[in-house]
Amino acid sequence: MFETLDACAEAWKRAGNHGDKACRIARNLRWMRYYAQINDPTRSGEAEIDPHAAEVVDLLFRQGLLTPESSVLDIGSGSGTYALAFAARGCKVTAMDMDPNALRILQTHAEQLHLNRITCREQMWEDVLPDTRYSFVFTSMCPAICDDHELLRMQALSEYACGIIAVMRGSFDRHRKRLMELLDVHPTGGMTTEALWYYESLYLSGKQPNVQSYSAHYEYEIPIEDACRRNEIYFEIFGIPAEVSRPVLRDYFVSQAKDGMVPDETQLNTALISWRV
Repeated sequence: MFETLDACAEAWKRAGNHGDKACRIARNLRWMRYYAQINDPTRSGEAEIDPHAAEVVDLLFRQGLLTPESSVLDIGSGSGTYALAFAARGCKVTAMDMDPNALRILQTHAEQLHLNRITCREQMWEDVLPDTRYSFVFTSMCPAICDDHELLRMQALSEYACGIIAVMRGSFDRHRKRLMELLDVHPTGGMTTEALWYYESLYLSGKQPNVQSYSAHYEYEIPIEDACRRNEIYFEIFGIPAEVSRPVLRDYFVSQAKDGMVPDETQLNTALISWRV
């Protein structure tokens, strides 16, 4: 626990090491190719309301932070996991993301689910101006809200309340840590902010944040080629060219695969932090 908001803010900046606006925009552009292969409109699957997202939205309604008349800004909406859940409860949603493929998937799924209260906004958070206010401002696992200044910018867009879903300790992907060791990658910052920093900053600024924690474990299989391609693109973000990573990735995933499929698992611990502004 920090004694002052200034001390918390300074420690948060050092721990996150996200850099200035220009640095963050340049990093966003490097992530774009990775997001593009995840948000492939040709493999978007069937439209459905994610059960966990529906659970989160239901809790926000029970907390009195949302009503069917609420206008919601979803920052970094991706392909709409939460935007669809908000809209399914009657909210008017603005889904903002820098990836046009993700927004195309969102629009397609909204049409399939007959949800007509979602507006898509293709934009980086760093370029957002305070031109519109919303009843509720929300973001999930989005690196854009990366320090106390960006948290204040997020709050400034809200008329009533905000919500953030952030990662907690103990989360992992089975192969990612080992691959970073093999490729000698040492991230120095710019990743997703841990929930603790949001909570500390809000608490020290006089807010009374609600916290609800969640834990999910996933086990799945992916083809060797998909595992290699996805990770080639991922490690390019950290300056490792594909021609360098490719042989390492192939050897590793071949050693892990059975009948051409790579078993994988993800442990995801998250917290929903919600507060009145």
